[in-house]
Amino acid sequence: MGLAGWLRAWLNPPVPAHISAALQQAQFDSVRKQVPMLLAVAALNTAIIMSVCAHENLPPSHYMWMTGLIGYCVIRICIWVHRLRKPIDPRDIPRLLRINVAASLIMMTGLGIATTYTFIAGTFQSMLLIPMSLGFGATSIAHCLYTLRPAAIGTILIGLFPSSTAMIIMGPFEAQMLGVAMISVGILMVRFVSEQYRQLITSLLLAAENQQLALTDPLTGLGNRRAMMAALDTELAAGTRFAVALIDLDGFKQVNDSLGHQAGDQLLVEVANRLSGHIAQGDAVGRLGGDEFLILFRNVAGKDDCDARAATMLAALGQPVTYAGKPVKFGASLGFAICGIDASDGEALLQHADRALYAAKRGEAAFADQRAPAIAA
Repeated sequence: MGLAGWLRAWLNPPVPAHISAALQQAQFDSVRKQVPMLLAVAALNTAIIMSVCAHENLPPSHYMWMTGLIGYCVIRICIWVHRLRKPIDPRDIPRLLRINVAASLIMMTGLGIATTYTFIAGTFQSMLLIPMSLGFGATSIAHCLYTLRPAAIGTILIGLFPSSTAMIIMGPFEAQMLGVAMISVGILMVRFVSEQYRQLITSLLLAAENQQLALTDPLTGLGNRRAMMAALDTELAAGTRFAVALIDLDGFKQVNDSLGHQAGDQLLVEVANRLSGHIAQGDAVGRLGGDEFLILFRNVAGKDDCDARAATMLAALGQPVTYAGKPVKFGASLGFAICGIDASDGEALLQHADRALYAAKRGEAAFADQRAPAIAA
């Protein structure tokens, strides 16, 4: 990895893919609160510096350029506030964050160049006024924008180091000591921002892990009832054509009673593995509880399509499970309901699928000795 690659990785370390969306949302939530306030404070501080310059009777040509910075801050505040009045598409968040990082670094680059030049040229009577103001501003901005690591660290490096280096090389003793102090503060701030960002990533990873635990059946590793109901609600909101299928095992109680709950648990795990290994691409399977499973058939073409997928699921459960070296026979029944045909809301879909399931079980009861899987719609 070259220097440029190392620098990019240091400024913006890679993030686990499963929390990238949550990180972007956290960054955007922080930015939308902080940026307008930071720009307002920057405009106010610039106006204060201009007032000090005017009080010292400096020629307006020495400080009137600062009105451009104030105008820039005001324009960005107006644009930002206007943009946030509209609903934000989550797909636009990465672009908005990149724009904010670029805008912050461009502003700080301009200020860093102007501050270093004014110090070297001795433009102001109070030589340290602008470098110190920029130093305080840079550290404050970096603290507020720690979720945007490139913007925060870039603000510190651009806002503190050029002017501090100029103070050390060309300034009197007091300016040199202040330059050293500002660089040391900058190094500490970079360390602080890095640690804050690391803690943010850790907290997001922990939240994702907790959410995964809350949505996962601990025995089978499938989605639990909460996860499957959330997936069902998502499909309803999207308005796609899908179906819900309920699967119930026949003879599961007998397995528990005759062989024990450990055998029953192994049976459930094997059923979960077979279902998840045979579902069509894009479909989802979860365990609702006990020996009942739910499958979301997504992008269904109609009843024949659902029949074919259901037959595949039941065929996957057609072979016995081996426990303690012996085959354990079981059966399965399945009922499904198609959204938009059988029902149009989640509760009604589940009720229709449940009725279809028990219709399949009644058909199964007539052939109990054969243990043939049954299906109904």
